Amino acid sequence: MDYRQIIIFWKEVVIPKVLERSTKITENTDFVITITGPRRAGKTYFCFQMINQLFEKGISKENVFYINFEDNKLLGADSKDLDKLIEFYFEMSQINKKQKIYLFLDEIQTVKNWDSWVRTVNDTRKNIQLVITGSSSKLLSKEISTKLRGRVLNYEIFPLSFREILNWENIKYDIKTISYSKDKTQIKKLFTSFVSNGGFPAVISQNLQKENILQSYYESMILKDIVERYKIEDVNKLRTLANLLFESVSKEISYSKLANKLNSIGFKISKNTVIEHLSHFEDAYLFFQNLKYEYSLAKQLGSIKKLYCIDNGLLNSVSFKFSEDSGKLLENLAFIELRRRNEQVYYFRKNYECDFLIVRKNKPVLAVQVTKKLDEDNEKREINGLMEAMKEHKLREGMILTEEQEEERIIEGKKITILPVWKWILIG
Repeated sequence: MDYRQIIIFWKEVVIPKVLERSTKITENTDFVITITGPRRAGKTYFCFQMINQLFEKGISKENVFYINFEDNKLLGADSKDLDKLIEFYFEMSQINKKQKIYLFLDEIQTVKNWDSWVRTVNDTRKNIQLVITGSSSKLLSKEISTKLRGRVLNYEIFPLSFREILNWENIKYDIKTISYSKDKTQIKKLFTSFVSNGGFPAVISQNLQKENILQSYYESMILKDIVERYKIEDVNKLRTLANLLFESVSKEISYSKLANKLNSIGFKISKNTVIEHLSHFEDAYLFFQNLKYEYSLAKQLGSIKKLYCIDNGLLNSVSFKFSEDSGKLLENLAFIELRRRNEQVYYFRKNYECDFLIVRKNKPVLAVQVTKKLDEDNEKREINGLMEAMKEHKLREGMILTEEQEEERIIEGKKITILPVWKWILIG
């Protein structure tokens, strides 16, 4: 391995100016920074964003070193190669000793014994800030935490949010006046596209072959992140389960019913295998399970779950039946936005259902319903579900997210804010 060539290549490379993501990271920390998320969501470009921000803050380029271990020149690298790379890097660089050194190790999972090397550097070299990424097909965020034993600050990079899309399109807005702004029409047009096409960067950046791109991502998730990683033998059974899960997005799911349905069409599968495969889908960032809120943890874990998908575009490209169900798409989008904000989210069900219950410090703080619109067919049901959750948890305020409607209501002394989903996202 020609270590000098690798270092010279980095010194000569021009870091691309990337469109900014909204995730904020504290670069100076005693912890290893890890960046995880679904494939093709932009983890590598987020590293470039961080590097450009370091340069803007006055950090010397000599103090920053980026390595992508999927480079053919680095195939088969182990921890000894890491030692050599760093040794030559110090030898060939004019390090500013008054500043920290930032090492970006992209796709670290390909390096043999990387974890012991990272632990040692983090423990002994306090002048070095490590930033690592790992592909979900080889290295999960939970495995990073296990391998690095509490030395980690993990950040998730999801497909683009609607706020980020407006930033990419260079659309400025004032949230206080947006409802009356001339830009509202353009913003709503972009939001309509976002609801259907999702936020994967490659899909946003071009108009052609969006569906083909998304289906290729799905194939990679199935084959690389799940089949290869977990050595799944019956791929057809896995695909059929995935199809059932896509059809179940925003609905309550029962492991037993999923197993029974698969058995009824000729796929022999147990409830435990369904649970196991669902965890694989979650590890690949394809689906998320949302728990029913219960005061008892045992009841919470044992209850029926609701299911959501990482991206509406992916959902639409695989499960065509969703393309016309804008209410379900809005609910899925709202869940992913809450998850992106690192909110602790549950759903509530007693006599009625409330889509989301947001919990902070083990205390419910906000109940949220999502529907395309409130009308005479669903208003009673949506309001009753929201009010029941608010009364149960002594909440003074609740929220209903819709496609268009915006107003405030006071019902039995409780404030209900009705907002369009797009505006709720931009309020942040």
